[in-house]
Amino acid sequence: MTAATTTLAPSNLSSRTGFRDTVRHTGALIRRNLLSTKATPEELLDVTFFPIIMTVMFTYVFGGGLKASTGGNYIEYLIPGIFAQMLSFGAIGVGIKLNSDFDKGLMDRFRSLPIARVSVLTAHLVSSVLRLLLASAITFTVATCLGFRVHTNVLEFFGGIGVLLALGFGMSWLSLYVGTIVRSPQAVQGVLQIALFPLMFCSSIFTSVSTMPGWLQAFAKVNPLTTAANSARALMVGGQFPIGHDAWITLAWAAGMAIVFAPLALRAYNRHI
Repeated sequence: MTAATTTLAPSNLSSRTGFRDTVRHTGALIRRNLLSTKATPEELLDVTFFPIIMTVMFTYVFGGGLKASTGGNYIEYLIPGIFAQMLSFGAIGVGIKLNSDFDKGLMDRFRSLPIARVSVLTAHLVSSVLRLLLASAITFTVATCLGFRVHTNVLEFFGGIGVLLALGFGMSWLSLYVGTIVRSPQAVQGVLQIALFPLMFCSSIFTSVSTMPGWLQAFAKVNPLTTAANSARALMVGGQFPIGHDAWITLAWAAGMAIVFAPLALRAYNRHI
């Protein structure tokens, strides 16, 4: 093997990689990400134990005081909001994982391999969606044990999950962008939590927007987590929670974030490699 071959530029490698090879490389990297998660299961804490803690705390600690503002069974109001919160906050993990790869020098190894550069990002995105699906199953199991029941049909329920996954996918591009421009995994987590925590609490996830001051209601009503939680309630519980335009607005938010942050993430990623 010549020196020229071993130092082949990533751009040349990328241009010589066909679609089938890109898919194969992506599959191998997805497997690598899943094995990494299996080796360090604490990486799943943010999408497993955190939603469970929030569900139990708000059901039994704050539920009595919040029930009057939401009407009916509070857990039926809360659980779709927890799904929205969990599938959005779960996107933070993909940025942390990508930044960790940079921090540990794994990107230097990827750079030396004849793989498509886009396969690294694609693998992180697919792995993130799989993490969120696992988190959805765990959250639904716990919610069922606490008394939550789905009052719509199976198609509508999974439609609600699909809407929330779409928002999580859009937020994953934001997370990937942050993961490429900050210096450490801890910084990624800090920056994204600062951005997402106000969105979480200034929304309809835990209580009705109508209980908030007028100036805050204006922000909460356009908050993507509000439309996501409302659409999830309509598709999972139905009844007093009409669907309206919330699902379409949530999908528009998801598409908008992907359109804005995907090019930014790809540009920042290409600068690194």
